Amino acid sequence: MLRFIKWAVAIALVSAVAAAGFAYWYVEKRPIELEGGQSEIILKVKPASTVRNIASELLNDGVKVDPNAFQWVFKYFGSDRSIHVGRYLIKSGMTLKELVKHISSGEVIMSKFTLIEGTETAKLLKKIAADDNFEHPHGELSSQDLMKEVGAPEGTHPEGQFAADTYVFAAGVPDTIILRRMYREQQQRLNAVWESRDKNIAVKTPYELLILASLIEKETGDSKDRTLVSSVFNNRLKKGMLLQTDPTVVYGIENFDGRILKSHLKTDHPYNTYTRAGLPPTPICNPGEASLVAAAHPAQTDYLYFVAKGNSGQSHFSKTLKEHNAAVQKYLRNPGS
Repeated sequence: MLRFIKWAVAIALVSAVAAAGFAYWYVEKRPIELEGGQSEIILKVKPASTVRNIASELLNDGVKVDPNAFQWVFKYFGSDRSIHVGRYLIKSGMTLKELVKHISSGEVIMSKFTLIEGTETAKLLKKIAADDNFEHPHGELSSQDLMKEVGAPEGTHPEGQFAADTYVFAAGVPDTIILRRMYREQQQRLNAVWESRDKNIAVKTPYELLILASLIEKETGDSKDRTLVSSVFNNRLKKGMLLQTDPTVVYGIENFDGRILKSHLKTDHPYNTYTRAGLPPTPICNPGEASLVAAAHPAQTDYLYFVAKGNSGQSHFSKTLKEHNAAVQKYLRNPGS
């Protein structure tokens, strides 16, 4: 009987050692294979994913791993609560331990999205909706849903509310996350610029400053002209003169084909600054920080007019209508003269 017990104990010990050895090999040494001989795949970890969800996603993506073993290893290494949303590059040949460590590390694939100064919000939404680096839980957002998602006060118009910049983010996050970042950044920029504004500027509220900045953004072809363009608009507003800026007219034209006609300038609508005094009712694009600063700190000039110098991007500024008409004749009607 004693001999039997000894044999049983010995067998149990050998079995335990063998099992431990197999577990060690399976977790730390055995290379993971990908179906179809792939060298790598992209794993998508979505918001609220559990370890079980991730195991299922790995199987669906062709990673040959036992779900129960994956969950056990995830828990064993203390990573069961460290699940980071994003996309992970999974390579053939990783061990199970390396796979778990990689997913729990938060080393997600990073991506970039750039909002260029002067982009209209409608175009921003289309660009984001077409970007595969985002998840799109709501499809292409409408303007109304957009402002709810970013936490804007009810009734906030979406134009001008998003900061032009390059944003780095984890590939695979919901598009609403980056839109909220853009919105918060623009509000912070606007508030900071408003607090530092020149006290004698024509605009009376932060929103008016945002509108003015959007006009400056659209009318400035050379960065050195920003504060001069701002001074023209500022001077005209103070004198009660019409702003007469083409980009506002264009913004109010549905399906604009790229050519602005005299008939467009004469057709009255809320954004036509040739027929209506003061600022348009909303911004006409998302202005960059430089244009916000220029709106708050216009150059001190007596300029009331400006005209583009052909394709140079620069503008000619004038104090009188006579001088302005001469500049129009020189740069627009007889370019190169």
